[in-house]
Amino acid sequence: MKKVTKVTRQRKPGRYNVYLDDEFALAVDEKILIKYDLFKGTELEDDALKEIEAAEFEQKAYTKALVYATGRMRSKMQVIIKLKENEFPGLVIAHVIDRLEAANVIDDARFAEEYVRSAIHSGKLGPRGVRTKLQQLGVDKYLIEDALAEYSEEDQVDQLDDKVERLMAKYARQSHFMAVQKTKQKLAQLGYDSKLVNAAVKRFEVDNETDDDQEWDNLDRDATSAANRYRQYEGWEFKKRLKAALFRKGYDLSLVDKWIKSYEQNLD
Repeated sequence: MKKVTKVTRQRKPGRYNVYLDDEFALAVDEKILIKYDLFKGTELEDDALKEIEAAEFEQKAYTKALVYATGRMRSKMQVIIKLKENEFPGLVIAHVIDRLEAANVIDDARFAEEYVRSAIHSGKLGPRGVRTKLQQLGVDKYLIEDALAEYSEEDQVDQLDDKVERLMAKYARQSHFMAVQKTKQKLAQLGYDSKLVNAAVKRFEVDNETDDDQEWDNLDRDATSAANRYRQYEGWEFKKRLKAALFRKGYDLSLVDKWIKSYEQNLD
């Protein structure tokens, strides 16, 4: 049997040092202090002391998880991973998760809903991209589908018109064909519906005619670079390699032939 002879407050808020029989025994959270009545004069059996130490260890895990989960919303899996990284055992983690869920600190259904709303507002990811991210965060597939019901086609259309315009401008120094392909590829990677992407690109092309001068300038730059790269070849071998390189960059072969003809005339 041991007796609490002194309790002192630490500099860290909510933490206390407990002395048994005039010797420092352990530091505890305020909740543990109150729950186990760890005030001067309380007597403790060895079994009770072990229970307090276990409760304090769990409270430490709970506090760490609470700070992590309230900094911004986290999924259950994120919190579990965080506790594992701090080497808390599985049983302690399970108890902590139960407490956090009971307190509504972690709620995967709410987490998924907030994630979808954020994606709609920011326009950073399409529905498939959101689904993939939530799956990676360990959210149940049924909760994901329920949350994604809020992500409408209208939301995607509004986002896509702006994204297509910005991406086509980003790839303006490439052939028109390649700019379109890269725009579609990027939007597919972000998880937007392919049919809606194709429709958005068509709308852009209707509203923005292909700039023939820009296309020629892009071809001239890329063709000049390729011609320098293959200058050790002559005749048909040179033309074959040059055409193949420019075809891979998405240029129309008739336009390529026109450039080669101009190039050969300048050599004469």
